[in-house]
Amino acid sequence: MQNKKRTEILRELSRVSRLSMEAAELVLPSVRDRELRERIERQMESYRETAEKSAELLRGYGLAPAEAGGLTRRAVRGSVKLGIARNKSPRRIARIALNGTAAAMADLARTMDLSADDDPEGRKLAEKYLDAGQKDIDHLRKYL
Repeated sequence: MQNKKRTEILRELSRVSRLSMEAAELVLPSVRDRELRERIERQMESYRETAEKSAELLRGYGLAPAEAGGLTRRAVRGSVKLGIARNKSPRRIARIALNGTAAAMADLARTMDLSADDDPEGRKLAEKYLDAGQKDIDHLRKYL
């Protein structure tokens, strides 16, 4: 039980990075703007690296990476698909990416606030994710 408590940040980071990666994969085929496509591809790669690193750290504690619940995954997929079905403009796609990034960051920050005694390496990885997320949001705003 002690391992689980010390890994709440890592578990949440694993969950949000995997959901974010899946959302980016869903939206990418609809992106026509070259610069926006490259930005989303970089985000997706960053999410993949974060998911892999957090999974590696969790396995070091003898735990499996956190999976997003089926309802959460369906909600994310449905929201992304519906959002781009009506409007595939760079502005709309940037808004979807920005909202998803902001939601993931909020969930992770909330977990970090509630888990002050978590693994320092996990906290450092989460802070890196939040910094990258803020930079992504700043870049995406130019499309709005």
